[in-house]
Amino acid sequence: MALDRTKRLVATFGLIFTISAFICIVVAFATPHWLERFPHKRMTRVFVRMGLWEACFNNWTYYKDYLSKNYNGCWWIFHFEYRPVWPWLNPPWFLTIQIMMTLGLMLHMVTVVLNILYYVRCLPKEKEKRYVMATGVMMWLSFLLIGISVTIFGIKADVDRQWIPNPDSNFLSWSFGCACLSGFFSVFSALCLTVDHMRITEEEERAKRGPAYAVKPNPRF
Repeated sequence: MALDRTKRLVATFGLIFTISAFICIVVAFATPHWLERFPHKRMTRVFVRMGLWEACFNNWTYYKDYLSKNYNGCWWIFHFEYRPVWPWLNPPWFLTIQIMMTLGLMLHMVTVVLNILYYVRCLPKEKEKRYVMATGVMMWLSFLLIGISVTIFGIKADVDRQWIPNPDSNFLSWSFGCACLSGFFSVFSALCLTVDHMRITEEEERAKRGPAYAVKPNPRF
């Protein structure tokens, strides 16, 4: 009975961590607060904040724009309004982060569905091992994608002076923190799923070997 409770506990924690990671990555993916300017430095003609898909400015002018167009308010990064500064606003490394975070979100969506089906025992018994292994691999991949994304963004936002102006006046905000939390929850979920997969594998091998002290039938001559 205690063993069954332990098995259920590992699956429960795996589901909790998976759902937590999914919620965090959805928040990080959808909110424009990855990088912000300190409130006391939000004067005119400055950068205000940005996320993966939205950037906000306050009467800001790009120094390489010969038309001196003013950018004011919040717009989708791929909006026509930002077309003149799109190569600067969305450099290749940032586009890579957007792709990796999108892949991470998709992996989380699939993993959450499969984990819920596994937890409520809606999956075929003979296929549980395969599904648990698949979800574990997907969570490890999600952790890798998120970890690379937040590392690159954190470094670039701090040292790349050719990107967002005055990086010393900016700080990594709560949306970025949600992305980091999603990475931590992903690795904890992956560990739980890996342990659960090892348990299922061991039980299958034990079932194939049979009881340790089984009585063997007498040989017939």
